[in-house]
Amino acid sequence: MKIPDRTSVTLRKAADIIPGAEKITNGWQFGIFSDDTVLSLTIFERCEPDGGMTIEISQEFKRGRIFSFVLDFGDEETAAGLDGACYAVGAGKHMDIYAKEYCYAAKGQDGDGFGRNRDELYSVLRSGQTDVDEADGSEKAAFQVTLDNPLIYKLHVRGFTKLATGVGKTGGGTFAALAEKAAYIQRLGMNMALLMPCYEFHEVLPTHSDNRSHYGTGYAGTGAGKVNYWGYTDGYYFAPKSAYCAGDNCVEEFSQMVRAFHARGIAVLMEFWFPLDMAPTMAVEILRYWHMRLGVDGFRIIGSGGLLYAVRTDLYLSDCVLLGDDFGGDSFHAGTVQAVSDENRRIIRYNDGFMEAGRHFLRGDEDSIGGFVYRVARHEDGHPVVNFMADQNCLSLMDMASYERRHNEYNGENNMDGRRYNISFNCGVEGKTKRELVLRERKKMVKNALAMVFLSASVPMLVAGDEFGMSHGGNNNPYCHDNDINYIDWELIEKNSDLYEFTRSLILFRKEHPCIRPEQDFSMNDYKIKGMPDLSCHSERAWFPLMAEYSHNIGLLYSGAYAGERGNVYVLYNMHTEPHEFAVIEMAGKNWSCALSSDETGVIYDAGRKRIRLAARTMAVFVSETKQL
Repeated sequence: MKIPDRTSVTLRKAADIIPGAEKITNGWQFGIFSDDTVLSLTIFERCEPDGGMTIEISQEFKRGRIFSFVLDFGDEETAAGLDGACYAVGAGKHMDIYAKEYCYAAKGQDGDGFGRNRDELYSVLRSGQTDVDEADGSEKAAFQVTLDNPLIYKLHVRGFTKLATGVGKTGGGTFAALAEKAAYIQRLGMNMALLMPCYEFHEVLPTHSDNRSHYGTGYAGTGAGKVNYWGYTDGYYFAPKSAYCAGDNCVEEFSQMVRAFHARGIAVLMEFWFPLDMAPTMAVEILRYWHMRLGVDGFRIIGSGGLLYAVRTDLYLSDCVLLGDDFGGDSFHAGTVQAVSDENRRIIRYNDGFMEAGRHFLRGDEDSIGGFVYRVARHEDGHPVVNFMADQNCLSLMDMASYERRHNEYNGENNMDGRRYNISFNCGVEGKTKRELVLRERKKMVKNALAMVFLSASVPMLVAGDEFGMSHGGNNNPYCHDNDINYIDWELIEKNSDLYEFTRSLILFRKEHPCIRPEQDFSMNDYKIKGMPDLSCHSERAWFPLMAEYSHNIGLLYSGAYAGERGNVYVLYNMHTEPHEFAVIEMAGKNWSCALSSDETGVIYDAGRKRIRLAARTMAVFVSETKQL
């Protein structure tokens, strides 16, 4: 790469404003935010900020607070040769907040750059992705997101692949490594990958907590000197994270990762944390770029209701999946201009309601059955809701059944950070143990939790590693750990293969039985006259569920006829510390068989007595089959 001489460059006004740097014929167009009277622009080769070419941009090129101009290099070859060069703005040589990629001013000693101060970054001139797949020269086919049965797999780009094997020469912790792991997510059966923040965020925590940071419930520390591993803070929102890139072209590497997921039938969603003072127009502009230019299929927006309202009513984002906890009211109209369609159920609510109800019932708490049945069988306000039993800012599924208290000592905040109330239990021993009885009980509790999620009516979400018992050592707020506390331990697939295979079986069962996941709320009535309600509740007596505060078991009978199935599904939960029997629902010409259970030895089907007996803290799924003559 050779930086041209200043005398070979023609400076002229741009016809419009394009934020950042954009490659055009024979040159580059810039739209740079600055309050300077005269803007200093320096273009230089990577890691050589003291060299290069500097151009002074006068006030006449300024529109509002944006300097908008074109650098014309006279020929296409010279202009194209600058792709990948760095640029800085102002006398202090700062980065451009609208840049689509960043690089470090100098090579670091840590190998991958994660954990370095963001002030070391410089902007990169990047011409952007092409519309042609380099592998075969064909145009990229548009990816269609399926919302018939969305299954969300949440992961951290760096932690998911840092210890992974079989990621080629790229090394772990990168977008390129994640692309190679798309096959694993496909084999598991999930069809949506939700990426924790992977835009260019602060890696060094600020010295005080304010509205620019969000490290999970109960954050109490100063954060000084810690690494921001999760990424829930502000950042340079247009750029893929440079520390997550294996190569020198982050934009293309991210795009190739998205294409690899699409080739496997997996949609790519991203989490964005926006500060309270973020302008809605800015948030919309950011998400448009990731969706329209980089192929991202949807977003979880963490921010004010006003931001979510602006995003959901933007017509350019009308085909995106949107996750959020507040969409700015119940109205789905953009003023008086045009109604915002949600026929495909792309707007999905994201909150802890299901987890709290599910954990209480799983633990056997008093007066928990009503809340659990409501959550497992319903959407929320008529819209889909994300159902999960663990998120990144709480105990993982295995830790939920292994610890009764948080163990966040390694966070350096005197164990005062994170959730104080985890709705967890330890099965008799706090933390690590070699007692086989305790270990078996913990696995069964994890299986029960997985069943609650994947057999729920709305949208299941699984955090990476929970399918094979990933533990964070009881740390329910590991926001600052760039180490094995957060890195996925892939050896657990073999160690806990029963959990992994049980998860796959649940996902497959959900796909094969649409009667458990209707598009609308269950009516609990036979409104289509199919011979039985779409969903009914049972206990030891058929058609008479015991919903008292002391009840810990329930049978949920799903009518297959309401989804075009020939059989029915009967899901049984016994979360009591004692065995319980359930009534077998009689249906002419049908037999019941056990399809899934969290404890195969703990399920007894007595066809003669028309009873099903479940061991303590056990769930099972039965399906009805046509009797053989």
